[in-house]
Amino acid sequence: MKKKNLIYLASTAILLAATAQYVQADETSSLFTNPKPREEVAEQTKEMIQDSSQEQESQTSATPDKTVMETKTPDVPTELSLAQGAQSSTLEAMPEDKEVSEKDVEDLSKPTSPSLTKGQSTFYTAGDTSRTKRSVSQATVKSQTFVDVSSHNGTLSEADYRELMKKGVGGVVVKLTEGTHYVNPYAESQIRNAQRVGLQVSAYAFSHYTSDETARAEARFFVEHAKRLNLPSNTVMVNDMEDNKMKDNINNNTQSWTDEMKRLGFSNLMYYTSASWLDVNNLRGKGPVQTSRFGLENFWVAQYPTPTLSTDGAKSLKYNSNAGAWQFTSQAELLTGRHVFDHSVDYTGRFTSHAKPINHATGQPLRGTITVRNNDTMKGSYDLVISNVSAPYGVREVLVPTWSTMNGQDDLIWHTATKQNDGSYVAHVKSSEHKNSTGEYHSHVYYIQNNGEQVGVGGTTTQVAIGKPPVKASGKITIQNKNNLAGTFDVIVSDIVAPNGLKEVQVPTWTSNKGQDDLVWHKAIKQSDGTYKAIIRASEHKNESGEYITDVYLVQEDGSKVGLPRLKTFVINQNQATPKPSAKVTVQNKVNGTFEILISDVVAPNGLKEVQVPTWTSNKGQDDLVWQKATKQSDGTYKATIRASDHKNESGEYITDPYLVQEDGSKVALARLKTSVTAQGQTTSKPSGKVSVQKIDKIAGTFEVVVSDIVAPNGLKEVQIPTWTSNKGQDDLVWYAATKQSDGTYHVKVRSQDHKNSLGMYHVHLYYIQQDGTRVGVSSTTTQVEIKKDETKPTVSIKNINEKAGVYTVAVDQATRGKILKQIRVASWSQANQENLFWYVTAPTGTHTEVTVNAVNHKSASGNYTTHVYLEYTDGSTEGYNKGTVYLSPSSVTVSNQRASVLRAAAELVGVKGGSEAHRRLVEDYNSVKPLPVGYAVKNTDDWCDIFTTVIFQRQGLSHLVGRECGVERHIQIFKKLGIWNEDGNSTPKAGDIITFNWDQDSQQNDGWADHIGIVEKVENGIIHTIEGNSNNQVKRNMYRIGHGNIRGFASPNYGS
Repeated sequence: MKKKNLIYLASTAILLAATAQYVQADETSSLFTNPKPREEVAEQTKEMIQDSSQEQESQTSATPDKTVMETKTPDVPTELSLAQGAQSSTLEAMPEDKEVSEKDVEDLSKPTSPSLTKGQSTFYTAGDTSRTKRSVSQATVKSQTFVDVSSHNGTLSEADYRELMKKGVGGVVVKLTEGTHYVNPYAESQIRNAQRVGLQVSAYAFSHYTSDETARAEARFFVEHAKRLNLPSNTVMVNDMEDNKMKDNINNNTQSWTDEMKRLGFSNLMYYTSASWLDVNNLRGKGPVQTSRFGLENFWVAQYPTPTLSTDGAKSLKYNSNAGAWQFTSQAELLTGRHVFDHSVDYTGRFTSHAKPINHATGQPLRGTITVRNNDTMKGSYDLVISNVSAPYGVREVLVPTWSTMNGQDDLIWHTATKQNDGSYVAHVKSSEHKNSTGEYHSHVYYIQNNGEQVGVGGTTTQVAIGKPPVKASGKITIQNKNNLAGTFDVIVSDIVAPNGLKEVQVPTWTSNKGQDDLVWHKAIKQSDGTYKAIIRASEHKNESGEYITDVYLVQEDGSKVGLPRLKTFVINQNQATPKPSAKVTVQNKVNGTFEILISDVVAPNGLKEVQVPTWTSNKGQDDLVWQKATKQSDGTYKATIRASDHKNESGEYITDPYLVQEDGSKVALARLKTSVTAQGQTTSKPSGKVSVQKIDKIAGTFEVVVSDIVAPNGLKEVQIPTWTSNKGQDDLVWYAATKQSDGTYHVKVRSQDHKNSLGMYHVHLYYIQQDGTRVGVSSTTTQVEIKKDETKPTVSIKNINEKAGVYTVAVDQATRGKILKQIRVASWSQANQENLFWYVTAPTGTHTEVTVNAVNHKSASGNYTTHVYLEYTDGSTEGYNKGTVYLSPSSVTVSNQRASVLRAAAELVGVKGGSEAHRRLVEDYNSVKPLPVGYAVKNTDDWCDIFTTVIFQRQGLSHLVGRECGVERHIQIFKKLGIWNEDGNSTPKAGDIITFNWDQDSQQNDGWADHIGIVEKVENGIIHTIEGNSNNQVKRNMYRIGHGNIRGFASPNYGS
């Protein structure tokens, strides 16, 4: 995969090989490749060099050409091979930083001498004549093929992938990493676009390991970047084994790679290599890799019978069919005008079986029906069934996080549901996996879509018991509201128990006259109190009078029906015209400022939805009107309690107009009732409370409203504080919800910026939301808000001028009432035509931000430094400030100056904590410099020790001394290239050096995987004093003895260079 170097034998070589008598090739074949023009070969060769440099790939000696088998050439000039691959080997040996001229490329593309040196590999293509030896004719080949891609293929759009799918491609294997130093910069887009169109995505790492340690390090590097791209743990992860240096002890080292991958949670592993590397192959010689150790079915074998074998030809040949997959060409021209692809067939489905094309034209809705089934109260288990499954980007996986109510989420487990033949998914939940908790269980459902996004679908609850006999479905049935005049009655089903969940309640009803000739299956309607009701009308049963028989069935979520006891009742249908809605309204229990409205004998031909009871007093019209919803009683009547406290504690005449709200939404007014109420002497008091204004801040333009001495006779649901200014009426009205304090008071903070920055009189009113949902006004107050005029503009100043050190500070203070700062840019220069202009760019750090201007960034020139400051605001506007000139005269940018500036910058950040504004600024500064190391934009949640170290040098304009990285082990590789790395952890560093750590080893020499980094502040009395980022999630000073076992090594920047 690293190099796609096909070995094309020139026609003369074929003729010579055919006449040779001293050597018999393992295999013979004819070649089918037409020679390309020299210019095209040269361009490909040039591209190869550029790709090699781009990917920072290590130099290897004779990478095993996965394309075909290897054979050693005898030390006699009889077997001739003109191999383009030999030219590639020459290019591979070039240093990465060597420039190759156009002439060099052209010369390299010229034919080479048709001779071979001793030890050079000769490659032969395999012919069709040996098919029976190479394949199993009855082997199954999956219908979809797959390709692998790397940076050579560049950006692949969704349209590109759809075009590949049209050509039968079902999977893509994306190169993610190489060794421990390289990440494919196109990997993220290559993966995301493939996921979006429904291709199965796998990943591969190009390996170089030669020891147990390096094998595990490369596995960690591979997994680290897989997790950064949110690849699920069941992703096929491929070990690409091509580097010849790996052959010694390859099996033990590969076992170490495998063990480390599994330890890190990735166990769906495949191994890619040439057929000649395997001990079981279709060639004459055995390779070093023990297939039995890793499973032959886990190998993806590269072997090219012809340079441009077609898909149909590969499926016919079935080479290496005992393995998991076979890569049959590296020259597949699948996209017109684009780089060729490696193309493979899939024998086991590991690379293609999860391909799920998505209908982007119409999309699918997000839906799923969640059902609890098979609730076993003896074993304490149940099945959660998710049916009718669909999502906009398809469903790759269904997750069911489940926990019990008993102790919060301390027994939370994310179950993976298993897909069934009918398309539904089932998760089996066992209490034994949840600390044997009993009682209420919560199960939520999430889909992992094919584009990798996780979406919530819904959830349900169920009761779990252990060691109890199964709970039977049951319910209570009663007849209510029987109206002989209307020929109707209600069947009420209450106290329902449905262990497998309740889908619906069915009520088949018929009369005893003439059998079941008038049978009607009614579907009961769920009521607000949890009961179910079915209205039985004689008009639907041939207007029969006499005995009516009703059976009730509970239909559970699993589809099973459970019958409840049969009920019989007599209905005398007087064949009258459809009756009008009616009811009897009475007043009862009038006492102590309250009375009850009772509605009975309800007739609602169109069904009764609810009963509404509006009530008010005759005093001052309807200023105290309250609408109540009557509550249904067990005897079928409806009751509403009227309280004088809800009507301003008025005494006198109360007026009530009840309404029947029928199922069709129509309202029918009943007879108006009037009654007298005396509120005096009642114990129920009025809602009241004290409103006060505190903590008036004339600088910030804020104040706090405190509500105390609260009296709420009808219960308190919420405290609301509507507030506005006298300026322009209520155009700045804001309704605040006050927050309850531990002392029982309620507080809310009012900010003038939320009221259009208005000044003057503020009106503050107090309202209670009572438990019944009604809002009552309680009290009000006013206050004056004034703000100092100077607080509307930011302050920009220059301070800390150090002429000899060549530094000064630009300070920016955010205006209290002004616009919100988004970014600060400082331009400074001292030379004519702005030749030493340098821009300092940063996000604000709270209300006070400082930017250090350092002559180091301005060619260390002496002179008058002009400073312009630009403030960018969140509303898109920008303000500029000319702060004049500052004279600097650094004698020279000495080693001590650079070293001191690094130490000073590090010390200024001591105490900064992860998640703070200063920490977020570190992350933003790191990501602001392009290109990003390994193409990765760090997140606020990432480990940040190396981000801290990198940005400290970056802010001083000294990145060239140490390079830029966010991963410590990769940073060490940069230190080595810069020639500043010291592997000896026993040595004594200097102030300003960089120190690295490996916490997994506590002895010297420590040469393990580095996982932490910091800056040496000083060394005294055998103690190394450091400043480290992300030390217990903060910037912290630490101390270590010289030679401490955790020290991995040091880097000594060449200060002054």
